[in-house]
Amino acid sequence: MKYTKLFSSPWGLTLPVLFIFVADIWILGKNVPLSDGIRYWQTASDILDRFSTTPVLDSWLLLNGPLYPLILAALKWIGFSVKTAIFLNAAFLYIAFTYFLKTALHFLNLKAALWVTYILVFVDPFLFYWGAKLYSEPLAILWVCILLYLLTRYYKFPSRKFLLQAALIFGLLALTRVIFAYVLFVFIPVGFLGDFFFKNNLLKGIGKLGVFALLFCLPYLLFTYSITNKIFYWSANGGALLYWTASPYKVDMGEWHTMPIEHDHFAARYNTFSGLDSLYLRKVNEVIINEINENHKEFAQQLKNTNSLIEYDETLKVKAIENIKKYPSSFLRNWILNTGRLLVGIPHAIYHKPPFSPLFTLANTIKSTFLLCFFLVAMGLFIRNFSFTNFNMVWMLLLLLIYLGGQSLLAVQSQRFLLPVYPIMLMFIALSFSNYLQLIKPKP
Repeated sequence: MKYTKLFSSPWGLTLPVLFIFVADIWILGKNVPLSDGIRYWQTASDILDRFSTTPVLDSWLLLNGPLYPLILAALKWIGFSVKTAIFLNAAFLYIAFTYFLKTALHFLNLKAALWVTYILVFVDPFLFYWGAKLYSEPLAILWVCILLYLLTRYYKFPSRKFLLQAALIFGLLALTRVIFAYVLFVFIPVGFLGDFFFKNNLLKGIGKLGVFALLFCLPYLLFTYSITNKIFYWSANGGALLYWTASPYKVDMGEWHTMPIEHDHFAARYNTFSGLDSLYLRKVNEVIINEINENHKEFAQQLKNTNSLIEYDETLKVKAIENIKKYPSSFLRNWILNTGRLLVGIPHAIYHKPPFSPLFTLANTIKSTFLLCFFLVAMGLFIRNFSFTNFNMVWMLLLLLIYLGGQSLLAVQSQRFLLPVYPIMLMFIALSFSNYLQLIKPKP
């Protein structure tokens, strides 16, 4: 009886997710940090070292949200290896998708809720690629799914308890992925101004959520102020992202690149299933990379002469704003290209970025286009039958528009940046279509 109850509960119904991601990490995970994982793992070491070897302003702490490196520091202190730490991603995603299912059950029947949940699990196959690395996306997805659940509870059964719990999770999300800190900031004026104009306490709840979440982040902001002397300093990465979006050179496509780009030609390593000859890939990339490096060589040298990470970031921001003023049409073009890269996975400046091959790129673009169309139709259906009584969908759409708008203004390298908001997007689509089908259902 106990086992039957367990396997019929949300925790049992999503148990295959845990096994799937454990197997995924077992097969694809490496016992060495790769790409962004190098930054996270090194930052964890610096935290354990209390930044005695590498000063904070010379470390990578301010390039990441601080929460994931803190968790890794705790695991590293216990004695976890890199791969063992990656296995935590499977737990993050299992708990995340369970909370997503629990949220869906507030609005949908069990069959529909399960369909939506498992579509979310498989909607982006590259979750299995990033999820098997030392990346913060699984943790961000966890916070988003719990936030989805708590705000659903709050707007169904308003109470300060649910609001504070949601604000805490929102704060943790902002400390994991800094882009959500700016979403949090926008929530504050939108919520209170919305309440002022529409006399709606539910909108005021959005403002309160932002304020309380900001208060939970205050210790970190006080820390960054103490070392940078800057108020509300979240990250030293914004300058680089804005710089590439503001680039006047068409070859950049507004995409983030290292400066200079290293000639590692990582894409050529995937030639066994890319359908392209690796020598061809190298030659094409050689031309593109050389042009990009040449265009930015003089400014890259200027950056080398900066004395700290903060000065480096400020120099990039100043140059980015200068380029936006001088070349507004280039900024607009890059913003459109960033939006395309974020929503449908193309275009890329260098061949081939994830998904690494023409065939995978085509399949991913088709899938992403279908999802985008569903989202746009869902948004149209919601606006057509708009009502503040359906406030769960109001805050979901608000968060999505703020996040997607803000993220697209920064240099987008891949659809990886879409992973944390897939749960909200899928939930919004499901609820919008469900509400529409109920409206057109013939009366008995």
